Amino acid sequence: MKNIKHKSISKPVFSPYEIDASQLKGKATNVIFPKTISDVKAAAALNSRITIRGGGTGLVGGAVPQNDVVLDLSKMDKITNLDIERRAVDVEAGVVLDELQAYLMPYGLEFPVNPSSHSVCTIGGMIATNAVGSRAIKYGDTSRWINWIEVVDSYGALSKKGATEISDYVGMEGTSGVIVRASLKLVHRKERTARLIPCDSIEQVAEFTRELKREKEVSMIEFLDKQISSWLDLDNQYHLIVEFESEDGDLKDVEYEELMDKRDKVYPILAQKGYVRIEDPQMMLDRFERMMPWFEHNQIPVFAHVSVGILHPCFSKEQEKLIPEMMKIVKKLGGKISGEHGIGLLKKDFIEPNDRKILINIKKRCDTQNKFNMGKVV
Repeated sequence: MKNIKHKSISKPVFSPYEIDASQLKGKATNVIFPKTISDVKAAAALNSRITIRGGGTGLVGGAVPQNDVVLDLSKMDKITNLDIERRAVDVEAGVVLDELQAYLMPYGLEFPVNPSSHSVCTIGGMIATNAVGSRAIKYGDTSRWINWIEVVDSYGALSKKGATEISDYVGMEGTSGVIVRASLKLVHRKERTARLIPCDSIEQVAEFTRELKREKEVSMIEFLDKQISSWLDLDNQYHLIVEFESEDGDLKDVEYEELMDKRDKVYPILAQKGYVRIEDPQMMLDRFERMMPWFEHNQIPVFAHVSVGILHPCFSKEQEKLIPEMMKIVKKLGGKISGEHGIGLLKKDFIEPNDRKILINIKKRCDTQNKFNMGKVV
């Protein structure tokens, strides 16, 4: 291993690799671009502090180095072993979700988890954060769609983890090892339609959501508050974006695509308006009804995967001081501090002590040399 050379970049251009979508700034001592699993094994064995990076789309600082070597997996983008009959495919960690979907399209297949960052997020990052996305009501989180993963440990050893072991890595945000490859479950590609439903009150939002969740062809129920609706050139009302895997929606083809594109642009529009800090608490639907008045009182815009209770309140720099208060209310209402973005650097202080102990124990067991994503999560 000592004779293996890694392609890296010169120090003046470290800067793009010292931030992620959270815009937190870190410090990289080097950046390595492995092209093969063997390259990852060598890098893991030879370096003492490693931050793992995929598409850099994380919103909690999970890919921000803390005086570490950055291991950028973006060049590990091979798609192999497509099994059409069994609906499975093997992918390396750096495969971008939209590129996987384009590869699968001619075969009438797709990977069903759909985060709004689908055009740039990588499969490795989705597994590390256990990504959810807008179709959670029907397809759940990424962990449901994994057959197995391959992981490199702190000694540079490669191992395959099956259904009983993947929980030590899925959702652990890269703190327990480097996910390098995975076998994914697929579904037949669907023809989808949509409906945009205006609502006069939060109570009506909740009522419609409960009714729509009973319909088996509904694959998405997204909520937009009044402020966001107006910024999207919609009426000054609450809105639900509802997707159907059937002909039940009145928006089809181009109109459907336009509405989905509008949905994907919500956070970029908010960020442009100065609401750069996006959170992701999760709670029951009846608690959502009780939480919304607090957001509106504080003029905090909110959109949500409302069918599964994942809310996305967005804070301006001046409003960030309200986040600890929000977290207290979320916990009081029996909610979780993170529904899909993870903990990273931004939410470490809000983890419950018992949850922290569990995460620490997993890291100690899997990352015995304490090398991976130091300072993140725990």
